[in-house]
Parts: sequence; structure tokens; C-alpha cells
Amino acid sequence: MSENEDKHNHGHSFNPENWRKLESDERRARMDPAKLIQAMALAPDSTVIDIGVGTGFFAVEAAPLCGKFIGVDHSPRMLEIFRSKEAFTTFGNVELLEGKAESLPVDDGVADVVFHVNLFHEVADMEKFHQQIRRALKPGGRLYMADWKAIPTEGGPPADHRISEQKALGILQRDGFTNIGKLDLYEDHYVFSAISG
Repeated sequence: MSENEDKHNHGHSFNPENWRKLESDERRARMDPAKLIQAMALAPDSTVIDIGVGTGFFAVEAAPLCGKFIGVDHSPRMLEIFRSKEAFTTFGNVELLEGKAESLPVDDGVADVVFHVNLFHEVADMEKFHQQIRRALKPGGRLYMADWKAIPTEGGPPADHRISEQKALGILQRDGFTNIGKLDLYEDHYVFSAISG
């Protein structure tokens, strides 16, 4: 896969003004955040990074289960919404940082776990993105990623912006991740776990 090919279908970005869709009961029913967080089996002393943390839909489930939770998002508006949540005020271990997926504002080797949800199809430079994830992870650290299946669904990004499950697997392998496993958690999304090689 050439670099141009890799970039061809990416770059569809979620509009922050539609943030209420991220918090809807319908989304929770179709993509219960607790399922993914339980699958991660987070250790109480672990450091977790959520790239594209958004309004904290998954963070609210994850933060109480780890030692430190770092949420990164390129949208100040999304981070503002998360900070305004009542749940956020009860967390003493959450740090929210403004930054882009391809240039994470974190130190090397800080994270035991990195995860991202519905971000894969938005990334413009996948190799740089994965370099950043591997940089942020401790040796043997774990990545979890979930994104829209390349099938017709209610809502979600246009079909031509989605990345197929097979292509996503190939990109993870190419970019140095190992022990890649598939988690069957959601009907409309594929989920992969992997180790930073």
C-alpha cells in the first residue's frame, strides 16, 4: 500500500457541533462503552490514553478503573463539554490535552494502554499516527481500536470514508503491531486489540 493510497480514504472529520449524537441513548444502546472498557481489563495502577476523547463517552467508564487517564482531542469544544460533565468533577486522575492524533502531546513511554474509537477513518497520516501511539506506549503496551465497519449502517460516516476491517488489520500489521486480536463487541463496529511491537 503506497503512502498516497493510505491517505486516500482518510480525513473525514466529525463536526463538534454534532456532539449530542455522541451522547445519545441510541448510541449507548448500539455501542455500550462499558463493553469495550471491560474488554481492556484495566489495571488500577495503569496509565490510559484515549485519543479523540471527545465528550468523554468512553472516558467516564474507563477513568475510575485506572491510575491515570489522559484524554486527547483536537477540538477545544469537545474538551470543554467533557470538563462540564458532573462526572468529570469527581475524577482526580483525568488530564485533558488538546492535540492532534499525528502529534500526541504526551511523553514517550507513558501509557500502558492507548485506545481510540471512530477515529481511524479520520486520520490523514496513518503511519505517523501509529508512530505516535507506539512512542506513547510502554514496551509491550496495548492498543485497542474500534471503527465503523465498511457496511451500510444507520448514521456514521459516508461509506467511502470508512476503512474495511481487512484493510485496518493490514495497516496495523504493517505499522509494527503484534498479537493482533479481534473482539466481537459491536454490530456496526470492528474492534482490534494489539501489542506495541
